[in-house]
Amino acid sequence: MPGFMNDDLERQVIQMLSGYLQVDRRTIKADSRLVEDLCVDSLGVVEIVMSVNETFGIDLPAAAVKEWRTVGDICCLVRGA
Repeated sequence: MPGFMNDDLERQVIQMLSGYLQVDRRTIKADSRLVEDLCVDSLGVVEIVMSVNETFGIDLPAAAVKEWRTVGDICCLVRGA
């Protein structure tokens, strides 16, 4: 069951990112790099944090967000929040 929940969380994060980035969600993977692959800049990271907080009803710590490199990093932080 935990694997299903993790897959569901990953799907939700990818769906939210695809809407924000306006790209096909099938092109976003857990190992997609935010800057290099998805062209997210620093303002984009701030907007993604706000969207993640709103979508999941959490408040992500800024220090942990600075460590984001991949979509999987976002999932791990959301999972732990």
